[in-house]
Amino acid sequence: MRRLCILMVVLSGLLGLLGCQGAADDGENSRCDSTPTGLVELPKDDGRHPDEPMEWWYWTGHLETAEGRWFGFELAIFAAELIPGQGGQMAHFAVTDIDAGTFHNNSQVLAEAARAVENGFQFAMPPQTAVGGNGGDTLHGEVDDYVLDLSLESTKPAVLQHGDGFTEYDVGGYTHYYSRERMAATGTIGVAGQTFDVTGTAWFDHQWGELGQVTNTGWDWFALQLDNGTELMLYVLRPKGGDVSVGGSFTDEDCQSTELGPEELEVTSLGEWTSPDTDCTYPSGWTIEFGDRSYTVTPVLENQELYEVAPAPKYWEGAATVSGDETGRAYIELVGYCE
Repeated sequence: MRRLCILMVVLSGLLGLLGCQGAADDGENSRCDSTPTGLVELPKDDGRHPDEPMEWWYWTGHLETAEGRWFGFELAIFAAELIPGQGGQMAHFAVTDIDAGTFHNNSQVLAEAARAVENGFQFAMPPQTAVGGNGGDTLHGEVDDYVLDLSLESTKPAVLQHGDGFTEYDVGGYTHYYSRERMAATGTIGVAGQTFDVTGTAWFDHQWGELGQVTNTGWDWFALQLDNGTELMLYVLRPKGGDVSVGGSFTDEDCQSTELGPEELEVTSLGEWTSPDTDCTYPSGWTIEFGDRSYTVTPVLENQELYEVAPAPKYWEGAATVSGDETGRAYIELVGYCE
C-alpha cells in the first residue's frame, strides 16, 4: 500500500524523456545528491501533521553482529485520535531473532497528542523512543530480553511514493507517502544481558492523511532491499467486495525512482500459515514478477504475527529473504487477514 514509467525504459536510460521522478544525469551521479520534489516537502514533512486525522512513522530492517548473527526489527509510531476528541499515540516494537528462531513484540499507547518538532520528530512511549529527521534517526526499543539502540543515516534520497508523494484511494481517503528505502544502521542489541555491536540496513516509511477507510480494508506490503543496490516497494490492496489494486516503485542503484503499475507487477502467494494464537490464516511465501525479473520472497520465520496490539488490528510483519534473479532481504506486512 505503502505506487508509471515502464521498466524497460528504466533499463534503457530514457527516464529523463518521460518525466519520471529524479534529476537529469549531468555526467555525475547528481540524482543521489538531490532532494525529490513533489507534493511532499522535505525535511519539513518529516514532522507531525496535526491537522491530518492519521499518521505513522515506520522503521524495519536487518541487523548483523560481527559473527553474523542476524536480527530483524520493526518500530512503528502511530498518531491518531485513538480516543474520541483526544489525540493519541501508539508504538509497536518487534525483534526477530533469526538464529534462535523466535519473534518478540509489544505495544504501547499514550493518550496525548504527538509532540510537534520542526523538520523532524521526537517520540517517547517508554521504553520505545524515536528521534530524528532529514534522514538521520535514533531509535531505542525494548521487548522481553532484547534492548535495541540504533543510529540510522539515509544513504539514498527519499522516494516520493505514487510518483509525487500523494494519492487518493478508490475506497475513499487519501495519503501523502514517502520512504527512505536504504538507511545505514549502526548500534547495539542486548540479548538476555549480553550486548552485541550490530550493523545493517533499515527502511523508513512515513504516511499521513485520511487513512481510516484504507486501514479498514486489507493490504500486503513488500519492501525489498536487493544486494545489487536497488529497492522495490510494492503493495496489494484488497478492499472487501472491490477490485484488487497492485502498484509500487523501483529505485535503481543510481537513485532513479520509477512508479510501477499493475501491468509491470505480478504477486503470487506460494502457501499459507495459520496462527496458533489467533487462528488467522496469512499467505506465506511469494513470487514477484517484475518486468523480466522473477523473485522468490520467503519469510525467515512463519510466526511473526503481532496480535496484542489493540486498538490496532492484528497483523503479520516480518523479515524475509529474496532469491531468484536477484538476492536480498525484505520486510513484509500483511493486514486484513484477522477479523
